[in-house]
Amino acid sequence: MDNQDAVGSEHAPVESLPKGYDQPQDIKGLYDKAVAVHNELGASAADYYIHQCIQKFQRGAAEGSFVVEGMEDNEKKYLRKKFSEVQTPNQEVAVLGYNPLLTPKVQKLFDFLREEELENFSGLVFVQTRAEVAVLSHLLAVHLPNFAVSTFVGASSFSGRKTTIGELADVKEQRTTLDDLRQGRKNLVVTTNALEEGIDVSACNVVICFNKPPNLKSFIQRRGRARKSTSKFVLMFEDGPSSEAVSAWHKLEDAMRELYMNDLRALQEVETLEAQEDDGRRVLSNESTGAKLTLDDALQHLYHFCATLPATPYVDLSPIFTFKEHSSGRSLKTISAKVVLPNSVDASLREASSACQWKTEIMARRDAAFEAYAALYKAGLVNEHLLPLGHVDEDVDEAYTAIEKRPSLVEVSEQVNPWLSVAEAWQTLEKLTGSLVTIEHDENIIAEMMMLLPGALPDTAAFELHWDAKTTFRVTIKPNATTAGTAVTASAAQCTCLILQSIFKGKMDLDRRDFTALFMPYSVSDLSAWIEMNSGVVRADRLCQNDLKGGAGLVRDPTQNRLLYVFRDVRYAFLEDIGPDGLMDLDQYETRVQARANGQINSDLPQSSASDDMNLDQNDGDRTCVLIEMTRLPKKVDFLHRMPGQDAKIGRTSGVQIMLAQRCEMDKMPFKYSQFAMFIPSILHKIQVAMVVDRLCSTILSPLQFEDRGLVTVAISAPSAQEPGDYNRLEFLGDSFLKFFTSLTLVAEHLTYHEGILSHQKDHIVSNGPLALAAVRVGLDKFILTKPFTGVKWRPTYNHEVLGNQLPKKRDMSTKTLADVVEALLGASYLDRGPEKALKCLEIFLPEVPWSTASRASEILYQVYDLKIPSSSHLSQVEQLIGYEFNLKALLVEPLTHASHIGPNGSASYQRLEFLGDSVLDNIVTTTAFAHEPPIATQDLHLIRTALVNGNFLGYICLTHSISLHRADPVADDPENVSTIDVTYPFYLWQSMRHASPAVRIAQQSCLSRLESLHDAISETLTNGTSYPWSLLARLEPPKFMSDTIESLLGAIYIDTHGSLPHCRSFLEHLGLMPYLHRVMNHEIALLHPKEEVGRLADREKVKYVLGKEGKEEEEGSMRLTCAVLVGKREVGRVGDGLSKMEVQTRAADLACTVLRKEGKRACAEGAEGGNGGDGGVAGTVEGEEAEEEAAEDEEEGGVRLEGMDLDEVLAGSGAENYDSDEYMTANE
Repeated sequence: MDNQDAVGSEHAPVESLPKGYDQPQDIKGLYDKAVAVHNELGASAADYYIHQCIQKFQRGAAEGSFVVEGMEDNEKKYLRKKFSEVQTPNQEVAVLGYNPLLTPKVQKLFDFLREEELENFSGLVFVQTRAEVAVLSHLLAVHLPNFAVSTFVGASSFSGRKTTIGELADVKEQRTTLDDLRQGRKNLVVTTNALEEGIDVSACNVVICFNKPPNLKSFIQRRGRARKSTSKFVLMFEDGPSSEAVSAWHKLEDAMRELYMNDLRALQEVETLEAQEDDGRRVLSNESTGAKLTLDDALQHLYHFCATLPATPYVDLSPIFTFKEHSSGRSLKTISAKVVLPNSVDASLREASSACQWKTEIMARRDAAFEAYAALYKAGLVNEHLLPLGHVDEDVDEAYTAIEKRPSLVEVSEQVNPWLSVAEAWQTLEKLTGSLVTIEHDENIIAEMMMLLPGALPDTAAFELHWDAKTTFRVTIKPNATTAGTAVTASAAQCTCLILQSIFKGKMDLDRRDFTALFMPYSVSDLSAWIEMNSGVVRADRLCQNDLKGGAGLVRDPTQNRLLYVFRDVRYAFLEDIGPDGLMDLDQYETRVQARANGQINSDLPQSSASDDMNLDQNDGDRTCVLIEMTRLPKKVDFLHRMPGQDAKIGRTSGVQIMLAQRCEMDKMPFKYSQFAMFIPSILHKIQVAMVVDRLCSTILSPLQFEDRGLVTVAISAPSAQEPGDYNRLEFLGDSFLKFFTSLTLVAEHLTYHEGILSHQKDHIVSNGPLALAAVRVGLDKFILTKPFTGVKWRPTYNHEVLGNQLPKKRDMSTKTLADVVEALLGASYLDRGPEKALKCLEIFLPEVPWSTASRASEILYQVYDLKIPSSSHLSQVEQLIGYEFNLKALLVEPLTHASHIGPNGSASYQRLEFLGDSVLDNIVTTTAFAHEPPIATQDLHLIRTALVNGNFLGYICLTHSISLHRADPVADDPENVSTIDVTYPFYLWQSMRHASPAVRIAQQSCLSRLESLHDAISETLTNGTSYPWSLLARLEPPKFMSDTIESLLGAIYIDTHGSLPHCRSFLEHLGLMPYLHRVMNHEIALLHPKEEVGRLADREKVKYVLGKEGKEEEEGSMRLTCAVLVGKREVGRVGDGLSKMEVQTRAADLACTVLRKEGKRACAEGAEGGNGGDGGVAGTVEGEEAEEEAAEDEEEGGVRLEGMDLDEVLAGSGAENYDSDEYMTANE
């Protein structure tokens, strides 16, 4: 039977086709290739080829291979059915002897190679098609086992070329072919014209042309591969040796020699031709910069532009040129060119053609490159310097670098002093405004005072004052409760002086009365009489019980540096029971009382209740005396913060003392006013903060009209200020909105920008440098609170001092603090009135950015994708998979398109949508975690966000999220009677991505192999574990395009729903991301990355990761990474079998954490058994007043010693928890 008839009868295409499948291109292509293989290699070769192609299609259909990913379901069903009917022999070609089903040319090739078997043999066999490469290499490997056969075909960067079912060549398997040939591991390579030029291959012994070279160029190039002195160049023909074909090739070789001899002349002719064609008039220029582009440099500019596109694995970013020849009549032929750019470029700019027809390809190529670059320039993707956006010229680059490398500390304005305007108002006083200050304890009013100022007082939120560990007062201020004339000023100033000097006499100028703020009792009608009645002191032993009914004043001990005490009670004792200094502790007193009660002392103690007269002379002669029970007045002035160690003093009685009344003096003014005087520094600080916030809200932030000014207070409070709340939580929220609005604005306002430009501009906008500059530019720096209130060295302020100290001062502040406050104000704006107000806040600080509202941006993007495309079963399956049905079907295609899936008029890749979806995901996770009740600590918010949005976690979701689909598979038990069965199969999210890269498919399969062993452990940890599976996910390491798929789908849903974040949340809920977010928020899940945890556990020791390799380099794929963790000089963990640096470092750090935690527990247990051998102190600390004075000096000198430090840490280091004699107030202080 004739071989051609065999192929034609057995493998001819079937006529019946499904509806809508009019052009059987897949089967026709397979048929054409099989015929070519049959004609060149023989019937057995054609059978083998068809059998392998069908097997590859069936595997691909089952696994979701890229080979069939672009087919519709009806196509797949049709092909499966028809291929099941094909009968092919499943056997290898005979190894030995003459095979009549192979062509004589193949047999002749075998014979020739057997004769050429040499020790150092190195040869190439050129064939016409990729199919022939795959089949002939198989035949050679079977028939000539002594040869080490390999293949090499072109790895075309034009990935838009559709991969068909007739493609057997595997580009991955040829990655080492050339190296193997050079090193002698392979000695025979079957190839197409891919090895004719452009690839460096060392000279070979034998070069065989299995088919006639298609032209002289190929003949010369192939002949050049056999350039060793003893090499052979073989041409194979079906005709005899005297045929005209052989003569023709000999003549061609002679012509080639002639060309060799005249190559210089030919080169000169080509150069002359090109010079004649050079069109110097074609110039693209920018008048402002003088930059120019001509045909000569257009090509290199275009390649440079492509090189600046976002780097993507598995994708060649080079432009693709194609040429077309034109001829008309007798004139010479001309050439035009077309260039196609990578699909990260907008579709409207992706193709360009030469404006003219040329005589040479090089000029046509330059022309096409010129037109492409001119279009990019007009679209704004190339700047005025004719350089790609994102890679700026040197001057701009230096400016950006200067911003990003700005010093961590910069000099800014000193904090604004709101008392300056108050002092100025006192100079033009017309009326006084009174604000009611009420101090309560356990809902009982302790004191009501009127605060007088020459102007209105802003609202001040209620706050707490901490007297001691057991006593907390609540302060409320009713601003502008009343007004008063100026006549009361003098008496109010005298009253203020009286109140203040009861505590701060040693720090006052007693001759001055120009206080910045005045205080007076609220309910006093005759202030002058009140002042006269409450001025001065009296001896305690001369007071009657009635004198104490209005409230005892401060007790003073003139003999002991006028120590101040708080009166508690009156007691009695025998004179001989009192020590020589007339002072005893309450414990000593009660011991004496108990001794007399037990008869151990034979005297009767006087009555414990006080008589009407406390004079000693009237009580039992010289034997009895009156005592005052009192406590020392605390020295602290800062009542806004609980002092460390206060809780430990609860229940102590050593602070209560008993003193002879005759040696004491007592203020006439009740103690509640002295206590109020102690509270004044804290009260004035709170009012000062409120005044700073009021001025900020009425100036820079006036367009925002804040309703909750408490948010502004928190936003401008640095951690170092030690206010009740700092900006960290608000900064966390604002940072997310800054990135969200920036991404949304850039995507909507620059529709042709690729992801690389968008990322570059976003990074510049959201970085600390520009934000810090913006803060200084608008004057925000002078409103930021950085210094903590301690009360140390506080003294009353006088108007003349405030007015005389107006010289501008500077302070150092970190650029991060400046940027953080801007972001915190952005977060505060969102919480106050929503995203619209947050956008207004951005317009204040970054007016140079053309901000878009969410509604406007989403509408612009919606119109871009409002296109009609044919419905597809593939798209409907994806919609079912993601749980959302798109209104714009064109919008669903883009997030499923990988950068390798490129071609004319093809969809853009998912990169722009991924850029938008990344910010949407970040915003949803951030706002959800921020709104959780009870509030989550800021450091935990950062950990949660990192855990939920990292690429490995998203990649795992993409790998595992699936639905079940059904299909009807043919069963071909009888070729004449084909039946079908219903098959259920999973459809995974990762399978929905469109691509045209074998390398992508390989990456998918490799990751699936790792998932098979890791899935159960990861799933169990995420579902029931108490820690985040950092190491397991690092081991899995999904390719980035898997996480990109989720983020790009999220961006597409955001656009399709006109900016609906609830719909985006529903999508994340459907994927399982939101349920895990709720789990980590509601349970104790350890989220800290192992590398960070190692750093914490190592304390002050240095941590180092040492990488190594294991395996055999000569065995491909056997090399693995190792990593050892050194803490100090000690190795605490080592792992191997690693695939990437991050993976082995994460796993090694996880192992090191386990070791260090065990060591820490063991050390704690040993320490508990051994007891505390120290004195409980902190070595090298300074105790008491000395430490506070040093801290105050640092503060007054403008230092940054306390910035960023926790107050508890500062005071713990100063010994403030161990106050003794220096913790109480004296009159001189």
